[in-house]
Amino acid sequence: MAVTVQMQFESAVTELYEDAFIGSSIENGTTIIQFDLRKLDFQRVWETTSTICWCKAPYAVEVHELSTFHNPIKYRFILAQGSYLNDQHQRVYFTPEIKGVSTSQHMSHSVIRLACYLAVVCGVSLRHIALLFAALFLMPITKSSIKRWMDDIGTHLPIPEEMLRQLLAIAPATECHMDGYYPLGTDHCVMVVKDEHDRILITHEAASENGDDARQFLQRCKDLGLHVTAAFSDYSQSFTEAIKAVYPQARFQADHFHTVKNIWGHLKKALLAYRRKVKASGEAQQHEASIALAKKLWTWRWSLLKKPSNLSGEEKQAITALESADEGFVHSFRHIIRQLVNIFDYAHSEAHAKLRLQQLRQDIQALGDPHLEKIPPFFDDHWDQALRYLRKKGMGKHRRGSNSESGMRLLRRLEKNHDGIRSAATRQHYIQIYQAIKYLSLDVADFLEKGPQLAELPDV
Repeated sequence: MAVTVQMQFESAVTELYEDAFIGSSIENGTTIIQFDLRKLDFQRVWETTSTICWCKAPYAVEVHELSTFHNPIKYRFILAQGSYLNDQHQRVYFTPEIKGVSTSQHMSHSVIRLACYLAVVCGVSLRHIALLFAALFLMPITKSSIKRWMDDIGTHLPIPEEMLRQLLAIAPATECHMDGYYPLGTDHCVMVVKDEHDRILITHEAASENGDDARQFLQRCKDLGLHVTAAFSDYSQSFTEAIKAVYPQARFQADHFHTVKNIWGHLKKALLAYRRKVKASGEAQQHEASIALAKKLWTWRWSLLKKPSNLSGEEKQAITALESADEGFVHSFRHIIRQLVNIFDYAHSEAHAKLRLQQLRQDIQALGDPHLEKIPPFFDDHWDQALRYLRKKGMGKHRRGSNSESGMRLLRRLEKNHDGIRSAATRQHYIQIYQAIKYLSLDVADFLEKGPQLAELPDV
């Protein structure tokens, strides 16, 4: 038995053209909402009392809308060329403008806005976006068409230098987080600058990350109004020298992420080397307990490398069991991690951190592991850069500089599966759209139609 259910449908487009609505119907399984734009009050629009004349050959434009119903939804706009006599009795011709939709893409702005948000802000691949639109909204869209939307919007958005000026006008930045990454499928380096407000201020693609390229990039940022008092970067010599050359008065702090990453690498190598030793010994002697211990060490390897505060209840129980079954390495290994946590998270001064480091040296020396023995020399070589925040006030909210790596994660997520980002231009468009949505609250769909005519950024 067929059941007919009636319900209201309301959108930005139906509100705009309430006076032009002439009815709805279902054609070939698609819900058609029709508007006759000739019904609008164009005498008021053009401020004339002259009669509006319409061409006898009207035509229709159909545009997709997001649909949560069983059927897809399309708007059908009926329009024609109109004309009227002005005050000089000259005939003026016009064609009604369709607002709230993109006539070039035949999509409503809500469709384009959602596609941009999923692709750029959420990092969903274009192929998956196309599948989502087909499954949820019954709209056949290809990933290549979505990529064209991204490129069209990015082309119409302000250039990176103008975007930087706008961002600095909203909230001046004094803390510069500089890092670089190599996109998939290219040997070029993308340099990224983030600020203390967690904003990606600007990106720059260069042939390499050598000192000259980095210095020129930072000098350009300085000329655009980026005045830095605290600078953060990894241990790349090209970046550190460029920062010191362009901002000689800025306090420099090594990014905490890269400090921990270097130390974590030695911890990981030590744990895996010990696990291999246990496994080899167990297999050679056919010792079932050692073989079982090696398997458990492998199963819980990532848990063994975590900070104590990040462990779940199950992980804590598993580590306790490993410490009981082991001959002492696991207990000592976890103790060393706790010592590192004390240095980074609980040291309230440089002197306090150095006392912790002295104890760490003794514990590592007692364990006698060649991988762990590389940790104290790393501290000796990079102490001033890695822990400057303990003796220099004024490093700001992100005193350890962990912010810059979050920008790298964003950029890598944007090119997930290398789907849709195959050129420097498209990569730059993604960044511009991200800045427009996240920082400037712009309706990027408007740029498809109006971008070239916008004299300044709205809502800024």
